[in-house]
Amino acid sequence: ISVKILFMKKFVFTIITILILHIGFSQTANTYQKTLDSISAVVIHYMQAKQADSIYALEGQDFKTQLTQENFKSISENQVFPLNDFQNVTFISTTNGINKYKVAGTPDLQLLISLDKENKLETFLIQQFSEN
Repeated sequence: ISVKILFMKKFVFTIITILILHIGFSQTANTYQKTLDSISAVVIHYMQAKQADSIYALEGQDFKTQLTQENFKSISENQVFPLNDFQNVTFISTTNGINKYKVAGTPDLQLLISLDKENKLETFLIQQFSEN
């Protein structure tokens, strides 16, 4: 009888441990997604308001080492903002931690956004829309 009880205790302990780990990993993924969605909404708002400096402030260190604030502002104001008013933005999907949005216009654009470990923008890419 004691062997059966010992086995059952180990079995129940194992199941509970697996459930706790599963819940913990799920919450981590959900927390990242919620943070990504929130920051993406802020970025889209700044795109609509044409506030390049505010977008740049959300960028991660890797991005900032590749592009100065002055260059980012110049590219945004002279090339990106004239392309589209970013008023009609639709969430498409999240793949590998990158949110994809369709920006309706002529041409249709896609906006790709992801975050680094500090919840700063790691991927911030605007290009012609692709179904893939």
